[in-house]
Amino acid sequence: MKQKILVCITIQQNSRRLIKKGAELAEQLGGELHILHVEQGNNILSKNDTGELLQELFDYASKLGAEVHVVCDDNVPERIVSFIREHNITELVLGETMKNKIYRLLTNDIASYIASTTPEVEVIVLEREKKLNVKDQEAFSS
Repeated sequence: MKQKILVCITIQQNSRRLIKKGAELAEQLGGELHILHVEQGNNILSKNDTGELLQELFDYASKLGAEVHVVCDDNVPERIVSFIREHNITELVLGETMKNKIYRLLTNDIASYIASTTPEVEVIVLEREKKLNVKDQEAFSS
C-alpha cells in the first residue's frame, strides 16, 4: 500500500514549516503528499488577507508536489477524519495548537481526537517554533 501523507494547515505563515515537513516525509517514504485546509463555517475568504496568504501556501505546496484541498465545515476534526478515511491517509502532520499544554490535557484537542478515531494513522505534531528574545537574537547573530 502506498504511503499517503496529509498535512493540515491553517492560514498562517507557520504552515509553510508543516508543508515542508510533510514534503520531506513524503520523499522519505516515496508517498503522496496532500495538503488540507478546513475552514470553519462556509466561507473560506472570511478575513481580508486570507486569500493572498492561502494562495502563497498553495503555490508553495504545489511546487513541492502536493495535491491541495480546501473545504468548509463547521466540525473541523470530523472533516479531517472523513478526509483521512476517504483518501486512505497513512501519516498526518499537524502543528501544535497555540493553547497551553494544561488546556490541551483538559480538553479533547484535534490531534487527540484524530489519533483516537483513526489509530491506524501515524499522527506527527510539530511543536510551535520558539521565538528568540532580543538578547538571544543578539547572541545568536554574534
